[in-house]
Amino acid sequence: MTKTRKESSRKGLNSVPKDQEPADDSKTRSKKISASKRKYVDTESWVEKHLNELIEAFGLQFLELSNEEFMKIATTIVDMIRGESLTLDLDSIVRRFRRNTMFIYPIIASMILELRDELTDVQIEFIVNNIGEAILTYAPRLYRDLVTRGRTDLIDRLRDYWNRYWIIKRHPVLPVSCPVCKFNALMPDLTCIVCGATVSEKTLKESVNFTELLKDFVKNHSVEEVMKAVSYGYVYLSSIGIKPPSESRDPLDIEVILNSNEKEFVKLLIEYRKGV
Repeated sequence: MTKTRKESSRKGLNSVPKDQEPADDSKTRSKKISASKRKYVDTESWVEKHLNELIEAFGLQFLELSNEEFMKIATTIVDMIRGESLTLDLDSIVRRFRRNTMFIYPIIASMILELRDELTDVQIEFIVNNIGEAILTYAPRLYRDLVTRGRTDLIDRLRDYWNRYWIIKRHPVLPVSCPVCKFNALMPDLTCIVCGATVSEKTLKESVNFTELLKDFVKNHSVEEVMKAVSYGYVYLSSIGIKPPSESRDPLDIEVILNSNEKEFVKLLIEYRKGV
């Protein structure tokens, strides 16, 4: 059966090309986008509303912080873990927090240090246990505070974390141990970057048992290298031991002068080694 003119006309009306469609659709889409933007939940307002629940869910209630401090920390954490989500859901935020505590706790520890000039015993213990790589920045302050409190247990822990993150983040070799604070933090100018002490070469030699290190030096290097050190009058000291001037100097190596007694001692060791 042939189609009537009326049917053909109706079909033609229903088959308007897309490029000729009315602009209403684009307006609708714009309205939807605007509506989505309006639905964005502000982090700070949401955190303020749920602050007590977040403190408890994050397990931070023991930290003895003010509501203002909790607010700043919680806002930072929620803003970080919400990602690009437009809305906020308490259960989702808590799940994400718990999945990432090992990354979030160091941030909290650093924030507490920035927010507070004075720390309680509970706070400093939390910070030492969770500071992470920020130990490389905050070690001087934490060390001074722990010395005042007499917390040698936490100082020992701080040293361990310092060594771990120094190797991971700064340099594959630790600096020489400071005679004063015992942190591996003594720089080539004999100044400690943790406790701030400047030590004499004599104190340094006593601290590292320099005589024993000289024995190892003679034992582990060629006679030529050892005699060159005697001739030059100095050696390089690192946390690993002594090396001769003929070897390349590491940025952390400390140049140590050999006095006359030490030079004679090294010569005697060489003669003994030769069997003279």
